[in-house]
Amino acid sequence: MDEPQIRLSRLLFADGNPVTSPMIGSGIDGFIIRTGPRTVMKIPKLRAEILSDGSLKPEKENEWLIGSLEAEKAVYQRLEGVQGLANCLRVSSNGIELDYYQNGSLEDYMRVNDPPVWEQRLHWMMQLVDFVAACHEKRVLWFDIALRNLLLADDWTIRAIDFANSTALPLKTDLATTDWDGYTQKLEVLHVTNVIYSISQWEKFQVNCVYAHEWPLADSFPSTQHLDLGPIITKAWNHHYQTIAELRRAISSQ
Repeated sequence: MDEPQIRLSRLLFADGNPVTSPMIGSGIDGFIIRTGPRTVMKIPKLRAEILSDGSLKPEKENEWLIGSLEAEKAVYQRLEGVQGLANCLRVSSNGIELDYYQNGSLEDYMRVNDPPVWEQRLHWMMQLVDFVAACHEKRVLWFDIALRNLLLADDWTIRAIDFANSTALPLKTDLATTDWDGYTQKLEVLHVTNVIYSISQWEKFQVNCVYAHEWPLADSFPSTQHLDLGPIITKAWNHHYQTIAELRRAISSQ
């Protein structure tokens, strides 16, 4: 019986050169590689089959993945200068080069550390709300609002990453009426609130909701009675706030 053929592949940069840098992270559409002591680069998941003569045959999905990276580059460029964005050093045909945040994500930090004082947690919540509000002012819907996408800088402020599924809408877009393939700014209120609850409770909580009709029923959310921001969180889950700006005002008035 013939031995099954072993198909070998390797990672490529968009310019066709093989990737040799160490990989430190992986997502649905891309990899994170180390490019220096304090820098990383997000690159698309481009693969090539190694043929018998040693040459490389790029896979069919590569073109779509390159397009996805181009869309993410556009979001980083739109958000340039916004406080709370991971520092983007440069964009190139190969990827998005960023500062390396050695403290990891807020999700990682929560997993292995006791909760810090309330003032610190509240500070993180307000940074998140301010950042998403700034995104909306620049007509960007983030989509992937999650603890894993909030990195901790050396000064323990948060830095947002991962805009692979985000969109930079035309600057004259009215977000109040915009429905981007079923996703709206109000759904961002839901996902921001889930992160606020997670930081308050010091336990990860998220829901799979990308369309308005998937918004969970009120009785499916956890209790918030014991939390300082409990009434605000519950109101947000119950559709009380239509925009991030409204949610920010409610938290600021506490």
